[in-house]
Amino acid sequence: MTPGSVFFDRDFHFHDGVSGEKLFVVLGFKDGVAVVAKTTSKQHGRGNVYGCQPEDRFPNFHLPLHTCYLQKTTWVCLDVYYEFKASEALQKKFSGVISDICTLDAAILKELQECAVDSLDISEAQEAVVRACMQ
Repeated sequence: MTPGSVFFDRDFHFHDGVSGEKLFVVLGFKDGVAVVAKTTSKQHGRGNVYGCQPEDRFPNFHLPLHTCYLQKTTWVCLDVYYEFKASEALQKKFSGVISDICTLDAAILKELQECAVDSLDISEAQEAVVRACMQ
C-alpha cells in the first residue's frame, strides 16, 4: 500500500466494532503494515481552510473539493488511526471490497504526514511507520 493512496473500503472495520463504507488514506507503510486514517465529508465543527487543523475539536487535515478526484470536500481524521496488514488489504482489493480512488500529490502527502506525526493521538509505533515513509 503506497503512502498517499486513497481507497474506498466497502467493509471498513471501525474500532467500535461497527463496519461500513469508508474512504481512507494510507499515511505510511513498513514491514507489511499500513497506517491509515479514515476520512469524512461531514464538517461538524472542522475548519474549512486547506491543510492541517490540529486545534479543531477533532484534529484533521482538510482537502478541498476535487483534490485528488475527491467528489466532496474531505477531512482526513487525525484523532484515530488504523493499522492494516498488507496481506488482508490485498485480499480485500482482489475481492473487490477495496477500490483505488486516487493518490495524493507528494507535496500534499508530506503536509498530511507532518500533521499526523504531530497529532497527540498517534501511537509511537504508528508514528514510526509514517516517519519511515516521509521524504
